[in-house]
Amino acid sequence: MTERLHRQDPYLLEFDASMVARREHQGRPAVVLDRTAFYAESGGQPWDTGTLGDARVLAVIEDGPEVLHVLDRPLAGDRVHGRVDAERRRDHMQQHHGQHLLSKAFVDVAQAATVAFHLGSEDTTVDLDRFIGGEQATVAERLANDVVWQARPVRVASLSADEARAAGMEPPEGVEVDIRVVEVEGFDRQPCGGTHPRTTAAVGVVVITSLERYKSGTRVRFLCGGRALAAFARRQRILDQLVETLSAPLDEVAAAARKASDDLAASERRAKGLLERALEGDARRLLAETQGNGPAPTPASPAVVVASFDGWPAEDLRVLATRLVALQPAIALLGSRSDKAHLVFAQSEGLSHDVPALLRVAVEHLGGRGGGRGNLAQGGGDRVEQLDEALARARAALATRR
Repeated sequence: MTERLHRQDPYLLEFDASMVARREHQGRPAVVLDRTAFYAESGGQPWDTGTLGDARVLAVIEDGPEVLHVLDRPLAGDRVHGRVDAERRRDHMQQHHGQHLLSKAFVDVAQAATVAFHLGSEDTTVDLDRFIGGEQATVAERLANDVVWQARPVRVASLSADEARAAGMEPPEGVEVDIRVVEVEGFDRQPCGGTHPRTTAAVGVVVITSLERYKSGTRVRFLCGGRALAAFARRQRILDQLVETLSAPLDEVAAAARKASDDLAASERRAKGLLERALEGDARRLLAETQGNGPAPTPASPAVVVASFDGWPAEDLRVLATRLVALQPAIALLGSRSDKAHLVFAQSEGLSHDVPALLRVAVEHLGGRGGGRGNLAQGGGDRVEQLDEALARARAALATRR
């Protein structure tokens, strides 16, 4: 059995131990020690990392009564010095103990019990058994922080199952003795094997970042201590950039951002209108150039417009093609050299050509693909230099199929 030193002293970060066994875990070397300060992942709290001798500890896993340390290299010798990553241990203590406080606050404020807990690399979540609103969350957050700032003592005791039940706690299934109980003086008491600080003050602060409906309850995301400070600094940098960009004081940033968004939407509408008028003009010009001094196009003898452009997005080709075939009986075979070769083919209502088949002739030459149905088809390929040849092939295929 491995002695878990962190259960007696969660602030212990260095220790010496004897080798009990050498093993392998998923292709990596692993060892069992007679004692360890490394926390093994359980109860929603991730494992500690650090070093054993000159080897990095990659994972720490519960293996029955033993603790398996997965390493990046084998260890020699029968004795080893261990060092736990202090920053990761402190972070996990802050998040995990903050979860205890917040979960109890939700019970007190909203009679909402925690049914799941996850300590991730960026944020921490608890899942509650009922839906709660923003006002309840704010009250619970405030209650948790009041307990943090009161620096209440945190004590750990070992109880029997009967003693735990007598104290109003349900012991872990199948465990009758040595149930580890973490108590926050005058506020909370619950079974837990995780690492916790000596006082609630070590949590620093508890900040709820979001609420979302999850299954039949609520998923609460929150940050504690150093994570909350880092998140505040990150958001402050963003706000400072917004203040500078929008040339507005902090209290007016939201209104300035809404105005900028409204102005942008209005500009986009104007730009879209200008583009549509410009494409209307392009469509009339192309039809006039195609028709020349000849007779006006008819359904029996439609105009055939073949044109290529540089830098046009496929959407603009599509708008131009639909304008062309709407103005008079016409077939539009359009292409553009952009991030790749784009093609848009269209024909006027009432014409009987197989537009998707014409497109397939062209995209095969471009080494690409495309599709469509009825009077419109669209596609493209990577052989941009072959665009004009692809359009010529489609034009030739159209002539042979008339």
